[in-house]
Amino acid sequence: MNQTIRLFFAVTLLSAASPVLAQQSGTIEYEVTAKTDPERMRGFQRGGGDGEETPQIPDVITFKQTFTFNNNLGKLTTERPDFGGAGRRRPEGDTSSRNFRRPGMGGGMGFRGNNTQYVDLANKKYDQVFTTFGDDKKTYYTEEDFIYTANNKSTDKTKKIAGYTCKKATIQLKDDTYTVWYTTELPFAFSPINGLLPDSNAVVLSAEGSRRAFTAKNISLKPITDTDLGVPAGAEKVSQEQMRDIRRQEMEKLRKRQPQL
Repeated sequence: MNQTIRLFFAVTLLSAASPVLAQQSGTIEYEVTAKTDPERMRGFQRGGGDGEETPQIPDVITFKQTFTFNNNLGKLTTERPDFGGAGRRRPEGDTSSRNFRRPGMGGGMGFRGNNTQYVDLANKKYDQVFTTFGDDKKTYYTEEDFIYTANNKSTDKTKKIAGYTCKKATIQLKDDTYTVWYTTELPFAFSPINGLLPDSNAVVLSAEGSRRAFTAKNISLKPITDTDLGVPAGAEKVSQEQMRDIRRQEMEKLRKRQPQL
């Protein structure tokens, strides 16, 4: 009897101390801020526009990213905002030089749309997916290994983000320096930006650089019914160099199809 009681209490304490072990699916909602490049953004708009007709492009934009995970798979969905007049479509018969949305450009920065990145949590890889335009569509994907930054500057500082205890690290990524807060209390590793992983068991909940930043606002551990978390069936695997060439060729075709004002 005593042994049974001890076993019962041991299981109870383990469940209470490690709730994440019982639930390995859910969502992380990030709020993202990014500085814009007004000159580059104008390149996505139709016509030049001038005076009051030109939409004002904000210096900083805010949008949401949601990471959904289940069964060692995940996907990061980005919901991008539009910018006032830059998101309007031209009324029928209107030939003025005002700025309107380009057909087919909904996924670009500055236009409302969704952009999805798939993540293989078991094998620690990011899967980039791209589908060509037109009637004869093809879908390609390429893999990129998780990049861990072993030479990051870690500290003993901690703070709570979305209910999880996070450690602080400073990471140099390309030409920018990020202040990163990460937790090891979730049963996988992940960062919305590859290269900002300070530990093989880290989930980055906040990172701030000079041009962009993101912070987890809500983490919900729950059953996930979404089964579309992996690379789409029938997608062809290509190298990263091949993917860059495919994207470049498709964007060039798209630009040529756009009517010039």
